[in-house]
Amino acid sequence: MADHRSDQGSTEQGAVTARLEQEFAFLARSMEAINRKRAYPLERAHYLLLLRLADGPRSIGSLATGLALDDSTVTRQVAAMEKAGLVKRHTNPADRRSALIEPTPEGSARAQGMRNLRLARIAALFASWEEADRAALANLLARVNRQLAETLAGMDEGESDTAADC
Repeated sequence: MADHRSDQGSTEQGAVTARLEQEFAFLARSMEAINRKRAYPLERAHYLLLLRLADGPRSIGSLATGLALDDSTVTRQVAAMEKAGLVKRHTNPADRRSALIEPTPEGSARAQGMRNLRLARIAALFASWEEADRAALANLLARVNRQLAETLAGMDEGESDTAADC
């Protein structure tokens, strides 16, 4: 007589994976829709770059790596941010051929304003959740983000894509 327990476990695992795929797809769609409908004081790309610069000046390469972008994309974004008065370039003392990017006071203030707005909106969205549930979600999202970062790093190193492509 065949043991069907392993088949059942595989089916349950497949169902959970299918549910995760669907939830990720709808989450991405909802986040895109909300982003289009909200009036934020900064473009999302500028906000993310300014968040990376909050700990101090960084090179284009460091910013690109931290955001899983190529250098040319970050260079274009930084040029637009410079024109808008959000960042400034300085010669890198460690390598005078390159520049370090840092936020201007205006850039820092606008990033903080956007962060405050986002924090208020997230607090309102999850206001009905228990603190433990909010903490569990934050921990799980951090875990997902770490896994995605590891997957991206592996893809950059030429590894095959074995992780789910969300």
